[in-house]
Amino acid sequence: MTQEPIRTCIGIDACPGGWACVFNGADGTLSVEFMDSLDRMLEAFSDSIIGIDIPIGLPDGATGIEPGIRQCDKQARRLLGFPRSTSIFSSPVRPLLDIDEKDIAKAHHEASAITMDISNRKVTRQTMNILPRIREVDFLLQRSGSLRNRMFEVHPELIFMEINGGPIEESKRTLEGRARRMTCLQRIFAPEAVESCISMITGTPIKHDDLIDALACCWSADRIARGTHRETPAEPEFDSTGLRMTIRF
Repeated sequence: MTQEPIRTCIGIDACPGGWACVFNGADGTLSVEFMDSLDRMLEAFSDSIIGIDIPIGLPDGATGIEPGIRQCDKQARRLLGFPRSTSIFSSPVRPLLDIDEKDIAKAHHEASAITMDISNRKVTRQTMNILPRIREVDFLLQRSGSLRNRMFEVHPELIFMEINGGPIEESKRTLEGRARRMTCLQRIFAPEAVESCISMITGTPIKHDDLIDALACCWSADRIARGTHRETPAEPEFDSTGLRMTIRF
């Protein structure tokens, strides 16, 4: 019998200037908050289960099946198929966290050189843009062993695939794609709860797309708490710091 969660479940997605955080309390009430950093929130909800759309566990040249490449990213692309496979970007190699360069073009060049040396691939601008967020999460996980047992990497497109019964081909940036994802969210949460969350982001940096993904992450966190989630790959890899390189959904 599946145990009912008694802890707050939190879904987190990066948004302009910080993080979109959706909270699902033990009583099932949903709420949304913008956080410029995760430190204080994690302290306030020290017993929560968290699903976050950010890479956890970073490859290097000495760990994993393929140097510098996570199997969870490859498996997630296979599960989604084209075109949604393009939503899974390759996680940066761990040495990129040491780059401290304000000039994004210069930093991008340095990051690509490092990555090519390890895994013979380049680094996308998307990866460079999200690198500070990856660095923030990795720092928190390196600092706290207990956080590793309650913060888990998830991915919205895998989650929507699970809710929908198959990948949603339309991009979330299209009207049809957004509508299909909203239908999925209304199926798992009460429609009025979803509408209430939409009203909560007014006046915050959180965009509708960010909220949609954070709500999906929150549902996945609840599944993790209940032990009903799925995970890829079936045989997990671990990075050089002991972080599990898997994606749950």
